[in-house]
Amino acid sequence: MTIPPPLRPGGTVFLTAPSSPLSDSQPAADIAAAVERLGFRAAVGASCIAPATARGYAAAPPAVRAAELNRAFADPGVDAVWCVRGGSTAWQLPPLLDAGCIAAHPKPFIGFSDVTTLHLFLQRQCGLASFHGPTANRVLSWGEDDFSWRSLRAALSMGPCLPLENPPGEPVRVLRPGRARGRLTGGNLSLVVQTLGTPEQIDARGKILFLEDVGEAVYAIERMLHQLCRAGVLGAAAGLLFGDFTGCRNAYRAEYGPEALLADFFRDWPGPVVCNVRSAHCTPMATLPLGAVCRVEGEKIWFCRE
Repeated sequence: MTIPPPLRPGGTVFLTAPSSPLSDSQPAADIAAAVERLGFRAAVGASCIAPATARGYAAAPPAVRAAELNRAFADPGVDAVWCVRGGSTAWQLPPLLDAGCIAAHPKPFIGFSDVTTLHLFLQRQCGLASFHGPTANRVLSWGEDDFSWRSLRAALSMGPCLPLENPPGEPVRVLRPGRARGRLTGGNLSLVVQTLGTPEQIDARGKILFLEDVGEAVYAIERMLHQLCRAGVLGAAAGLLFGDFTGCRNAYRAEYGPEALLADFFRDWPGPVVCNVRSAHCTPMATLPLGAVCRVEGEKIWFCRE
C-alpha cells in the first residue's frame, strides 16, 4: 500500500465534485477562497461549476467526472485532490478511472460519505492510501471549529505514526476490549455494502474495519451488518471501529439506538470493537488515513505508515 507524500503548505489542491453538484449556497469560488486561507493554492475543477445533469443529482456526466479525476492525478502541478462534497453518484466512476495512471501518481485524496466508493477503488485497484476526512465544502462552516482542520492537517502531514485524536469531551468507547493490528479500511456502511459483488468490494481480511452512516433506521443498520457477515467481510476483520451514526434512529424503541445495537451485535466478537470514533457526518470531524496500518489497544488507537 502506497501512502501518498505529505501535503505541504503552499501546495496546489484540486477541488472536484465526483458525485453530486454543489448547492447554490456553497459556490465553488467561496470554497476555493476558504481553502486558500488555509495556506494552499486552489484549482477548481469544471465539475464544481458545471450545471448539474438533467437528473439533477450528478455534478456532471460520469465520463466528465472520471476524466477530471484522471487528469488531476496525472497533473504534476496538483499536489492533492479534495472532493467538495459527497452525494449519491460516485459509484458511476470506478469503471472509467485509470487505475494505472492514478497508482503511478500518488497524492492525497480527501473526502467521505459517498466518496467511500472511490476510497475503496483506490485501495483495491491502485494500492493507494487515502483520507477519510471532511469534504471541502465543510471549510465554509468551520468557523470556530479548528479541531477538524488540525486533524486534517495532521493526517496530511503524517509522519511515522499518528495517534487518533477525538474532539475534546468525546472519548472513544470500548465495546469489546482487545488488541489488533491491520491496515485501516472502510467508510460509510451503506456504500461499503453497495460494493459487494463489484471489483471495489471491500477486502477486510486481517484489517481494521471502520464504519459509519447517516440517516439510516437502526433496523437497516442491523440488516447491513448481517449482509457483511454473510458476505464474509466482518468475520475476516481483525478489529472494528465505528464512527458516528448521525440521525440514525429507532422509530419503534427510541432508547435502543445504534450503539445499543452494536453492543448486542458484537457481544461475542473475538477482537476489539470501539465506537464513537468521530470521523463521520459530524462536526467536529477527525480525519482517518485509510490504508495506513492501524493499531488498536483498548481505547488507544494510532496509525502508522508501516
